[in-house]
Amino acid sequence: MMAAFPADRVEQAAWICNARGQTLTPLRRRVFEIVLAADRPIGAYDVLDMLAAERGRVAPPTVYRSLDFLVGQGLVHKVLSVNGFVACSAAARPHDAQLFICGSCGSSVEVARQLRAGLIEEEAEALDFAIESVVLEVHGRCHACRLATAP
Repeated sequence: MMAAFPADRVEQAAWICNARGQTLTPLRRRVFEIVLAADRPIGAYDVLDMLAAERGRVAPPTVYRSLDFLVGQGLVHKVLSVNGFVACSAAARPHDAQLFICGSCGSSVEVARQLRAGLIEEEAEALDFAIESVVLEVHGRCHACRLATAP
């Protein structure tokens, strides 16, 4: 019998990997912790710099492989428009990423509710197009940034 789903996000990631027959190695775990701690999408080289500060020299392919693993497990989303990564807020269930990204402060928020109501899937079916992944990125300004610049 598998243990109950944990409350801690890092432990959730380990639980999800274990349930899928995968391993959240110490390096993958640390990369996930770094992405999780970021308050905005974080680039691979930013992750690399943080790891290098902790561990000494780290090869870029090592970080990219860890990030690819985390994306493949649905624990992290790649934010294509800013070439960064954010921790998934609902990794326990399959879903399409829907991210709201502030152009002023760079913060990002993932919404769990599926906003498209199947429209993309309907169009893909009409085009006989096989969807591999969907990432919806909405760019604008967050509430705090709008308040900070309000007259």
